[in-house]
Amino acid sequence: MRKLNYIHIFIFLSVVTIVTLGLYYVAADWLDQRYFRFLIWNLFLGWIPFVFSYASYLLSDVKWKGSAWLAVASGLLWLLFFPNSSYIVTDLVHLTARSSRYYGGNGVDYTYWYDLSVVLMFVWTGLLLGFLSMYQLQEVIYHRIGRWTSWIFVLAGCALGSYGVLLGRVYRLNSWDALTNRETLIELMRESVSRPSLAFCLFFGTFIITIYATLYYLVNTRSSRETQKSAGSPEVDLQALR
Repeated sequence: MRKLNYIHIFIFLSVVTIVTLGLYYVAADWLDQRYFRFLIWNLFLGWIPFVFSYASYLLSDVKWKGSAWLAVASGLLWLLFFPNSSYIVTDLVHLTARSSRYYGGNGVDYTYWYDLSVVLMFVWTGLLLGFLSMYQLQEVIYHRIGRWTSWIFVLAGCALGSYGVLLGRVYRLNSWDALTNRETLIELMRESVSRPSLAFCLFFGTFIITIYATLYYLVNTRSSRETQKSAGSPEVDLQALR
């Protein structure tokens, strides 16, 4: 599993976030509407799991007796907020809710494509934040425990993440309700045990794990090629000497 430079990753994600916000404000000023301003708050929530995962990542290398417990606590907080990074995908529903504004006598209005571009930028930024936050924790588990355990963690995280999106989108719960409103949370969790909810989690969980596996493959395939190239270079030099 390839180790990433998370300082560079943070800078990259910050730039992507700035571009996303810039696109939103340009479109908002151009069209003179602020309907999608809630996406800014949702993107802020999408950053929180990355912060907690990075804290766990740093604490895992600290040689202090209590650092392991702090890393676990930060990891649990990551799990609590992780659904926010992929929750933004469900904000695409607002394009459907506003469909009457997008259709005119000549078909689809340009406004639709502007709004679609803005929403997709927020979606993509959220998915990147989710992927990289999970990748950090998988990297810790991979090197501390093992490969298979790290992938069990990924599968469990995607499953619980999809359930968190269900609770947020369908039952309108927030991540902090697990700490501040437990009775309502437990009641709605019981209510959510149904066939449609299971189907939602199955489909959305499959979507999340597919995105994760795709990005994981792209990151680590490059690393494998670089390793093979560096391993093969001495042989090339030896042949040149012959």
